[in-house]
Amino acid sequence: MDDGRTVIGRVIAPYFREHGAGICPEDSMEAEIATMRYVKTRTSIPVPEVYYHDKDKNGEVGGEWMILEDVQGTNLSDPWWELSLDQRRKVALAIVDVWAQLMHLRFGTIGSIRSSGSPADSFYVGPITFTPTAIRGTTAPPVQSKCGPFSCARDWLLALAREDMKFQREECLTDEEKVFMSTVLKDISAAPPYLDHIESSSNPSLWSINSLHHIDLRLHNIMVDTNDPTIITGVIDWEGASIVPLREVRQLTPDAKLKELEEIRSLMKRALGEAVPEWAKLVAEGSEARLLHVRAKLSTAEPHNVHAPDRYF
Repeated sequence: MDDGRTVIGRVIAPYFREHGAGICPEDSMEAEIATMRYVKTRTSIPVPEVYYHDKDKNGEVGGEWMILEDVQGTNLSDPWWELSLDQRRKVALAIVDVWAQLMHLRFGTIGSIRSSGSPADSFYVGPITFTPTAIRGTTAPPVQSKCGPFSCARDWLLALAREDMKFQREECLTDEEKVFMSTVLKDISAAPPYLDHIESSSNPSLWSINSLHHIDLRLHNIMVDTNDPTIITGVIDWEGASIVPLREVRQLTPDAKLKELEEIRSLMKRALGEAVPEWAKLVAEGSEARLLHVRAKLSTAEPHNVHAPDRYF
């Protein structure tokens, strides 16, 4: 740019479309931009500035696109394995600070952030949006009217279990898959009343807290200073970010050498629990609810194949 800043352009899912996939919800990029602007105005997390957005209605580019700030530095996956243990500890705590700031953003409903346009810093929670599908054979994105926003966790889990929020495909469920789904739906419907808690300032409940979740906060989406890779210069790729119950926010611990992995994991979990004590309490008490969430996402799978990933906490 004329002032010396560098920018990058991003087009929605061009690679996937070339390989028979890449179907994307219509307002996915709009929700991503709204999320970035929301985070930028309400936290100290370094988020790229978006300068221009175009839905490509005339088809000249080949997909919806935006021009955004080119964050300086390198993504953390490049220097990660060359860092000392002390450096890994330091940047791990910096990542925890990002997690904590997102968890402290609280919302009354489950969905994805949208911008109302006027004034510029006016936002609301709309239906959950998603990243473009990488699976061939999909015919359409999820039906938006079935994707929220949801006032309580039970409605959200039921929608997940019914596969309301999955990309549409030509294949139908098998009879066995329908039985598995029916069982999960019955279990969600019969779950304790905490799933029905709705956020209320007059009657606050840990179970009603919803917060913002960056769904892919891995090393390649964390930019760090080239000279000091323990300093985060940017968090990128907010596509598909959504608001979910605080207890369901899954954090993926970075890879580390085997002897260091448990130490890094414990350090991050302890620091996050201190920064967000509500989350720590929910994790300690909410194992049943978290398993129900996993079952809802995998409602057509055989029950013995359903388990929570070990690398998340």
